[in-house]
Amino acid sequence: MQSLNVLIVCKNSSKYLEYIKSSKFLSKVYTTSNIEQEGAVTVNFNTFQELCEKCRALQIDIVLVEEEQWILEGIADVMRKNYINCFAPTSRWTNLALYNSFANRLLEKYEIDIPPQTLLPTEFPVLVKADGIIRKANSLQEIISIKKEIFETSPEIAKTVYLEEYLHNKKYIVSSLFDGNSIYTFSNKNLSQILLKEYSTKLEQLLKGEKADFVGFINSYLIEENGKIYNTGFSFEFLKPDCEFDILYILQLAIYQKLNELN
Repeated sequence: MQSLNVLIVCKNSSKYLEYIKSSKFLSKVYTTSNIEQEGAVTVNFNTFQELCEKCRALQIDIVLVEEEQWILEGIADVMRKNYINCFAPTSRWTNLALYNSFANRLLEKYEIDIPPQTLLPTEFPVLVKADGIIRKANSLQEIISIKKEIFETSPEIAKTVYLEEYLHNKKYIVSSLFDGNSIYTFSNKNLSQILLKEYSTKLEQLLKGEKADFVGFINSYLIEENGKIYNTGFSFEFLKPDCEFDILYILQLAIYQKLNELN
């Protein structure tokens, strides 16, 4: 395994700089932070294309994106066009976080459980969901008020509104890394490992079945209740994973679509 130059893309100080610096495969680390951080070289940029050009000049091997807003704005698409190893989903796959209707269609297709929906709730609270919107309601009057507010903001988004049962059990965030072919889901020691493996397998089937063509992290928001795992949403920023492997070793495997070797 080679030593790597790594760029951490963040607006403020990187939360995971020390974690990356601990890798024995690190050569040099850069950040886009607006705050100087010890042991890292600061890289300034105005556009994603300009950042790509600086990555080439600095011979950056891996780009890790902590700032989810820039992922949602399509940084991975620009990096991909410039043949830079950026660990983030492309625009089509950010739709999993941006549009509940898109996510639910795929989750149901691949038999990944989502919380039950309801037309007329008899228990509260419930969640009022629409594309890009999640609001908790404690009464029918609150539901009506939230729906009205959504309609007045965007009649188009209002067409996607639905009610979802509020699950009370413990919530988990689970990170997975997808290399375009295989998925590696990082451990969550508080979650049933049998259920976690089952969820990870289904998520891999979804991404492979839909021919996902990105390399990057996908964070699943899960609830374990009544012996089932329910998916309640996704996010994409890099989060420090719980794993026993060197993180840059894992990322190098992902670049060459060899994550299955970890399994």
